[in-house]
Amino acid sequence: MQRISGPQRVMFSRRLGHDWRDLATYLEIPDYEQGFAEGAEGQDILTWLEQRGRLHEVLAALNDIGRSELAEILQVQSPPSPGPDAVTPSWPGRPYPGLCAFSSEEAPIFCGRDRHADALVERLKDPQHRFVAVVGASGSGKSSVVAAGVLPRLQQGAIPGCANWIVLEFTPGGPANDPFHALSIHLEPWLRHQRLRARDIDQKLRVSGGLSELVQQALGHREHAELVLFIDQFEELFTLCDESCRQPFINMLFQAASISRLRIIITLRSDFSAQCIQDDKLASLLNAGFYALPPPGIAELYAMITRPAALAGLRFEPDDLPWRILDDTGTEPGALALMAFALAELYEALTPEGVLTLDAYERFGGVSGVLGKRADETYDALPAASQDALGTVFKELVEVDAERGVPTRKRSALQHFGPNRAALDLIKVLTEARLLVCSSPEHGEPMVEVAHEALLLHWGLLSDWIEERFDDFRLLRQVKLAAAEWERYQRSSYYLWRHELLVPVAKMLNRLQPVLSPVERAFVRLESERLLEQIDDRNTSHQERVKIGDRLADIGDPRPGVELNEDQLPDLVWCEVPGGEVALEDNAGTFDVAPGYISKYPVTWAQYRCFLQAGDGYANAGWWEGLAEREEEPGEQYRELDNHPAEMVSWYDAVAYCRWLSAKLGYEIRLPTEWEWQQAATVGDPSRKYPWGTNWEAERANTYESRLGRTTAVGMYPRGASLVGALDMSGNILEWCLNLHADPSDTDLSSSSGRVVRGGSWDDDPLFARVFPLPLLPSVPLR
Repeated sequence: MQRISGPQRVMFSRRLGHDWRDLATYLEIPDYEQGFAEGAEGQDILTWLEQRGRLHEVLAALNDIGRSELAEILQVQSPPSPGPDAVTPSWPGRPYPGLCAFSSEEAPIFCGRDRHADALVERLKDPQHRFVAVVGASGSGKSSVVAAGVLPRLQQGAIPGCANWIVLEFTPGGPANDPFHALSIHLEPWLRHQRLRARDIDQKLRVSGGLSELVQQALGHREHAELVLFIDQFEELFTLCDESCRQPFINMLFQAASISRLRIIITLRSDFSAQCIQDDKLASLLNAGFYALPPPGIAELYAMITRPAALAGLRFEPDDLPWRILDDTGTEPGALALMAFALAELYEALTPEGVLTLDAYERFGGVSGVLGKRADETYDALPAASQDALGTVFKELVEVDAERGVPTRKRSALQHFGPNRAALDLIKVLTEARLLVCSSPEHGEPMVEVAHEALLLHWGLLSDWIEERFDDFRLLRQVKLAAAEWERYQRSSYYLWRHELLVPVAKMLNRLQPVLSPVERAFVRLESERLLEQIDDRNTSHQERVKIGDRLADIGDPRPGVELNEDQLPDLVWCEVPGGEVALEDNAGTFDVAPGYISKYPVTWAQYRCFLQAGDGYANAGWWEGLAEREEEPGEQYRELDNHPAEMVSWYDAVAYCRWLSAKLGYEIRLPTEWEWQQAATVGDPSRKYPWGTNWEAERANTYESRLGRTTAVGMYPRGASLVGALDMSGNILEWCLNLHADPSDTDLSSSSGRVVRGGSWDDDPLFARVFPLPLLPSVPLR
């Protein structure tokens, strides 16, 4: 067994911990010789074994006590440090790429994972293995193993004839969150000789068997050639892509696995395996081609630290610094990404002599603190405007997986930030700091994303920002999934969310201000907006109008003029009525009408109820002063729905209400005279029998012909509006006028004679729904 260095001994002892007793017992070290120093028991055991020539026994012992991973520490071989006479380095550039995955061009410095790259190539040698899924935890190096391990081996001819293969590398999300589009833009350069563009390829891919045809066209007459699809970050199919294209893409892959000249390699985060196996076809592919990539072991991590430096002609000072970095890295999720970034930062602090120093490593906070420190320093150096753009930028680069409840990255087009100079400046600076990555796909649209998801967890400022908005991001993801499903089912109303779900969505959208697709914008429209849109449709039935009005009453009717204002007083909308001359029927007289206003809707129950409940309202007898009568109790409201008309209101109570409301609002409000009412309904045109014109049209009003047998919410028949915009002047409810029925010119409030009602009700036939006088009734609504 090789010599074990001091740093190896320290790490071994620290990680062995209390298991030293099991190891000592296994090695049959007598109790009287176990007087080891506390905290250094592992080191003392190694010394004890060395003194007796038994050091070789420790590896088997560790395996048998269940601590085989510690054997790696003792077996690590340090590469020789370049001396003063060292030859020219074989790698002239940066030896560490930081948070970004290794590319094929960086294969020479991709170290420590050779056995996995070789194993995957062996899989691909078997013609039966045309689909391989490299599955591992986030940060385990899946993308790098394929891009810098497998693909370069194929380029070098690891499989007979593979040097002539075509390799296409893409992610499912691509630039448009559409895997077909992403694949099509990578296929396009190989199909130009067929006069096919990305749009044509996209259409062909969506047709059963289309990929097979395209593969044959792309390969042409290349001898022994095959096409390799490397689909990196396959989990994007679930986190970014529209659900409408997810199943078709899976179906395409399932068919593609049997194409003789095609091979597919995907990388997949292990925490998305459960979502994959829910689909039978995808589960079948995974069963046939599953390759589990474990996190790198100690020996592999040590090689990742030391071998690239040696290839670049660099050395560590002190020599045991790699062990310090390795010990600090630990085995927590995401540790590899943090170590990679720490090494990149260490290289940035390289001395002129090519030395990677402990002083520089400690200055930036080591593995645990490097990412947060670099991010904080970069952020703190920005002007306030760019700092304030943090939310603007990261709301487009972060989302929360709805099922697992963890933050994940997403990419966004730079054009989304185009008008915002502060946001673009923040992106530029964070990209220069290697915290974000900008790329330009073949079709020319630049994209931006976080360099690694470790940034979302280990930059305190960003992590806190995400945590504060965690529920919002999760809800946003749920909205996107639901909107995609709604679109997939031809926008069936069955898949739309109701008001109770959309209220928190509206608040979330106001806080996050995310960029939504046209489908998503249509999906999140408030239910009340959709309902009100339906009442404008002439094909909406009477029964549907009842349901719409009742539903609006349940969720809150947003129409101005229907309920109460912010002062909890009636919110009235006024329609301007021009002056004119009105001739009443039956030679009842001709009257001049001065310009004025009439309320758009009849008074609703919500608006009348506030009078009944106000301490200075119905209980104050003063509002009936000078009137002939005062009812002991207000009339019964049959439908206590806020947006429905007030019912069973006596003329005297209506006048009292107007007086109270005038005092509250600060201007005079009264019942209209019948000629004023008729002018509002006809604008002086005697040919108009109804507010909308001469002829009766049953779909414009709620009358006996509607067969509803009840009132609806006010304004449910917008096509029945008069020319001034007033609604429900025909049907639904009768409306009081100010003047006497027997003598229209008499508006004396003290008279007990009958008053005029107009407009007809839900229980009247079209004759009574005309805009002409009607017989007296004792209790009706008011406008």
